This record gives sequence, structure tokens and C-alpha cells, in this order.
Amino acid sequence: MKARIAEFIASSGDFGATAIDLYRWQRAHNPDYDRFCGEVDVQRWTDIPAVPTPLFQHIPFTCFDPSQATCVFRTSGTTSGAQGVVRLRDTELYERNARNHAERCLGSLPKHGVSLVSTAADSSLGHMCRSFVPDLRSFFSLEAGVDAVSAWAALRRLANTGEPLFVPGTAFAFADLLQHPGAPVRLPKDSIVMVTGGFKGKRSALSADEMLLQLAARLPNGRLVSEYGMSELASQLWAEPAGSAFRPPPWMRVLAVDPGTGVPTTRGQLRFFDLANHQTVLAIETQDEGTVHPDGTLTLHGRLAQAAPRGCSLTAEEARDR
Repeated sequence: MKARIAEFIASSGDFGATAIDLYRWQRAHNPDYDRFCGEVDVQRWTDIPAVPTPLFQHIPFTCFDPSQATCVFRTSGTTSGAQGVVRLRDTELYERNARNHAERCLGSLPKHGVSLVSTAADSSLGHMCRSFVPDLRSFFSLEAGVDAVSAWAALRRLANTGEPLFVPGTAFAFADLLQHPGAPVRLPKDSIVMVTGGFKGKRSALSADEMLLQLAARLPNGRLVSEYGMSELASQLWAEPAGSAFRPPPWMRVLAVDPGTGVPTTRGQLRFFDLANHQTVLAIETQDEGTVHPDGTLTLHGRLAQAAPRGCSLTAEEARDR
């Protein structure tokens, strides 16, 4: 099954047929998912039962013996501190599909960069960014938050080399960086500034639009893009430029459903069907709200009402409050 998914990622194929086959394979190899699905009758990919993300706080959902995991990702948790755990037997396909879609949306990725993303081994976001740029240096830690002085110094030093830079960070981390005064740093041509996460805690002095305007002013010449992903998904969605609709990869479909009935709708609770999730479960139900457009792209509207805040920006907010 891994080889078949790798072939789909490399050359595309029939999504519906592949998703149904993967669903059946996962039911045969993932006892937790099999029990979750029960007697459901699946005729189309939209019928595949989606696992709510909070269940990863309690259940492994692996298609292998969980003790064989070589990589463990933990979600950033919620304000209650609960964390979901995602176990992988290997990260080969994860890294391949992440780069494939990033380059599909953004072009060639820079070879150097400055990061405002956690370096923790169990951070899926940090893992993705390091797989893009192995020598990426982070100026964020959960213990200290954003080291703005050192980050700006590194940006100035590397910008002077003339080589394109990759500058990933969460919304809260960038908001903290922008609070530090200083002259703008003009980034080299083809540099990418990646913003991920939102202001889930709603305690930033900046709105999302204001932050993008300030980033454009303080880091001129950089391409501002947005990334959307989560530990429970092996694939990411990209928006270029930042603020536009998110584009899923060809091996993913996004479905909005009425949160009360589960009936598909244009705007609603989001479910993701990700073929690259072959080691866990391909269908994930989030607590995010969005609009799925006719071309399959996605506009996010934030968390559903009453949903607990979570995500990578929440981690940065927690670090700030320590």
C-alpha cells in the first residue's frame, strides 16, 4: 500500500478508487480504526468515517504495532493541556509528499533560512521545516519564546549573502518578532516567508491582516505565503499569496459538513481525506470551520464555536505567557 500511495503522489490517479482501497486496507490493519468504523457502509470516498482529532489523545490509530514507531508527533494541545499523539513507523513518504506539494505551490525551496518554529523532536511543523532546509536555525523555544534580537541579526546577516531565505513561523511568533524595533531587512529574490497558525487565543495586538502588512514592510521582497497543516495529517495545504485560499495536494480532498448532521455543505466543519495518511487513518475530522470552493481550494474561518483552541500558534502564545 505504501508503494501504491507513493506512485499516486508521483503521478496522480483515481482518488476515489484509491481512497476506498486504502480505507479497506486500513480497516484490515488498524484494529482501532476498524472498531471505530463499525458496520458503516462505504460506497464513495465521502462515506469514509472520519476520526475526530481529539481521539488521538487516547487511541493510537496505527496500521502497525505502536511499539514499532520510530517517529512520534504530538499536537500542540489545547488550553487544557491535552495532547494528541501521532505515531509513524517511518517518515520517508511524509517528507516526500510535503516537499512535493510545497514545490508544486511555491517552486524551488531556498537552501538557507531563519525559523520561528519549534525545534522539538515531536513537532510535526518543525520536522517539516527541517526537512525542507536541513540547516534551518530556529529562534523560538517553548521555554524562552521568540529571541527577536538574534532572529533579526540572523536575518540581516543571511540577507547580505544574496541567497534566497526560507523564513517559517507561527502567527504569534511573527507578531512577537514585529514588536521588536528596527530597520526593515530586504530579503533576497525568491525568499519565502511562511506564516502558519492563527490567533487562536485572540490576545495578539495585531490582526492577521495587520501582521501581513507589517511583515511585508519589515521583510520586503519576501514572498508571503500561508501553510495549513496539523500533526494528524501527513499533508499540508498552501496559500500563495498569504491570505488567499488554501490549495490541497492532488492526493487530498477536503469536505465541509454540517457539524450537527454531518451532511456535506459548502461552509462547515472540515474533514480531510489524505492518502498520505496511509500509516494511520486517511480521514480526519477537525474542529475547524471553512468554505470548500468548487475547485477544491479552502478558505478557513477559524475554530468552530465552543471548540477548544489548539495548534502551533497556541504553543507560541503559551511560551509568551511563561
